[in-house]
Amino acid sequence: MTQIRINQKHTIATICTWLLAIVFIYTAVSKVYDWEGTRRSLYNQVFPIWFAEALLYVIPALELVIAAMLLSKNTAKSGLLLSVILMALFTGYVGLIMTGVFGRVPCSCGGVISSLGWGEHLVFNIVLMGIGVVGLIRIRDVRCETRN
Repeated sequence: MTQIRINQKHTIATICTWLLAIVFIYTAVSKVYDWEGTRRSLYNQVFPIWFAEALLYVIPALELVIAAMLLSKNTAKSGLLLSVILMALFTGYVGLIMTGVFGRVPCSCGGVISSLGWGEHLVFNIVLMGIGVVGLIRIRDVRCETRN
């Protein structure tokens, strides 16, 4: 019975890592594919141009690094933790935009996700963050149970 529970938890953790990896790969590739659109979108955000220019390079690279970590058995747990942190940052930013902290609402992200409104974007980010948390819990559970 215990082996079945461990396998189920491992399967759930694997599904979580793959879902997040697919999202991060998609978003990174779409940002690079539409480089000028991504640049315009970042320049329209509420932070300074120098910061937007840095994010233009950092975000896709970070998304690809996290995706690679998620797909590696040795770094999946760290990848999940970084996913949750990154999604929390994105979610916090969307929340601040929605509450009017910045005084204006900039345009949204690139790719298919650009068709989402800010409320939908917030929900999407929260769901992804939840997937990351579930993955972290399941990986921890699997490692704890296999040690016993």
